[in-house]
Amino acid sequence: MRHMPAAVLATLSILSASAAQAAPAGLYGKTVKVEWTETRSQREAGETAFGPKSFPFTYTVYVSTEGQLFRRIFTISSTRKKSGTRDAVGASGKTDAGSSQVSFQGNTLVAASSSGGIGRRIRVSFDASFSSCTAEVLTGKTGAGPASMRAIASGKVVEIESVSAGSASCSIQTGNAFAE
Repeated sequence: MRHMPAAVLATLSILSASAAQAAPAGLYGKTVKVEWTETRSQREAGETAFGPKSFPFTYTVYVSTEGQLFRRIFTISSTRKKSGTRDAVGASGKTDAGSSQVSFQGNTLVAASSSGGIGRRIRVSFDASFSSCTAEVLTGKTGAGPASMRAIASGKVVEIESVSAGSASCSIQTGNAFAE
């Protein structure tokens, strides 16, 4: 069973203090996309058996020409029949689905979120001109028992026994991907 690494918990707890740092000017008017696949041992609430599930994710951040952040996480269900998104405006937010925060440290963006005992940290490193990037996604679960959360794609309550993220790809484009 996989538990949330201490580094993820520390990142989630201290981000509120650093989230106010403005986005670097080199990102103004640009969209950053990170894609990865998450693998989980999961079941719907009420079921008895956990099973392996795989979900493709896309995390998109648009930094407006004034430095305002617009964020979206998108995923497709393991059956590939449903999809869903969660949107946020600004560097931090809390909803019934959990909380999320973004901070900038030089040429690095760190996005952290938590929901129902599941945590995710997305770290994006940019080159000096903010024209290319690399990304790393780290996921984890707190506690010994299953975590419980509402699935983004299906809207159903699911229980997760373990979770891990595969390798991530990153891209940058000029303009607002949400306006297209």
